[in-house]
Amino acid sequence: MAIITTDHQGVCMKGTVFAVALNHRSQLDAWHQAFREPPYKTPPKTPVWFIKPRNTFLANGGAIPLPQGEAVYSGATLAMVIGDVARKVPVQQAADYIAGYALANDVSLAEDSFYRPAIKAKCRDGFCPLGDIGPLAALDDVQIVTEINGVEQDRWSSADLLRSPAELLAAISEFITLQPGDALLIGTPQRRVEIRPGDQLTLRAAGLPPLTNRVVQGGSQS
Repeated sequence: MAIITTDHQGVCMKGTVFAVALNHRSQLDAWHQAFREPPYKTPPKTPVWFIKPRNTFLANGGAIPLPQGEAVYSGATLAMVIGDVARKVPVQQAADYIAGYALANDVSLAEDSFYRPAIKAKCRDGFCPLGDIGPLAALDDVQIVTEINGVEQDRWSSADLLRSPAELLAAISEFITLQPGDALLIGTPQRRVEIRPGDQLTLRAAGLPPLTNRVVQGGSQS
């Protein structure tokens, strides 16, 4: 099963892409003080979810359009792909509902607030490149690498996630019925890599097909 299919018309997503914010230890460290002040007053106790809608989907090899006048950042991560109808899945049974994983890029403008959904930052056209699916035997320490023009710019480990993919699946399936072909982006670190027109952006993780996209100057979307 593939996450996406492509033809000369572009990208067709099979399901819905859900994503989680603040699931990397470095993010909560960076926001530690802000979450104790208004309007938050306390750090979030449950996963903070958002959706990457269909206009964001981009295939391997596609071009990421950068809106004029905005700083845009790569967000290398993994997409956990659902293989069976999942509702109220216990953590211990999560593996039975996962078809595989793929590299994904949660492209985004800078995140300066978690008080309201970051639609303007997260949901621009082409802001969710998705790779081809593959199996991962273990997720204890998957190294997720970002290369720009062939040079490594960032690397992070799944070991630094606050909640494992199995825990995320259990949490979201408590209130949403997931369908085969849906995907969950498992999170990104606080530090992101800024991308610019002309960049060749490649994401890598051992065991998965790489995800490569070029970056182009797009029109104004402000």
